[in-house]
Amino acid sequence: MNRGDRHCVEQIRMKPVVLYRLCDVFISRDLLRSTQNVSIRKQVIVFLQIVGQNQIFRFISGIYYRSVETIHRYFKIVLKAILKLYKHLIKDPEDTVPAEIMNNRRFYPYFKL
Repeated sequence: MNRGDRHCVEQIRMKPVVLYRLCDVFISRDLLRSTQNVSIRKQVIVFLQIVGQNQIFRFISGIYYRSVETIHRYFKIVLKAILKLYKHLIKDPEDTVPAEIMNNRRFYPYFKL
């Protein structure tokens, strides 16, 4: 986190500002809680490293000096929290097709009604 935006983007695929904002969302919606040993920020970083870098739990456990079981537990906790955010962040597509697509012959085969 302290090595700059570029390093942070390389490791967790987001800038520190976005990470802090995401953690604030988890806190405000009471989806994650810090434990005695692992902060919310670290839980989210571990999750993002596993997902963003396609890392295995054993490799991440070596980086953070935690057991594979602990890494797996926090991964599941953060995943469940993210899934609970789905209905607040993802909007279902509307059933209507915009007129500029509907009236354009180029898009007609894809949007036949």
